[in-house]
Amino acid sequence: MAHLVFRCDQHSRVITTGIELHPQVFKNLDKVRTMQCRFCGQDHAWDVVEYLPATAALMSIRAEDCLGRSVQNDMFAAQATDLRIRALHEQISAQWYRLAIEHEAKAAALA
Repeated sequence: MAHLVFRCDQHSRVITTGIELHPQVFKNLDKVRTMQCRFCGQDHAWDVVEYLPATAALMSIRAEDCLGRSVQNDMFAAQATDLRIRALHEQISAQWYRLAIEHEAKAAALA
């Protein structure tokens, strides 16, 4: 299993999402997603790593949960053969993803 993370090369940091998935599942996801970095303010794309670096920063628990549900619905969408079901899972995934971003922004503001 691999870990889903966001990397900030500018600050040499990794934000871990707490989500583990098989690298092949990650490759099969249709969309490239990004999340705003709490260190530099830029958007960084998802990445998977086999080992978490010691300098990894944790994502808020609520954001982690929402992001996990987003990834889960992306996987359901990728497996769906009915286009209506696929579109529904993609919509649900996008809503969970927006909630993850919102919760992470709230957590960063409190820190």
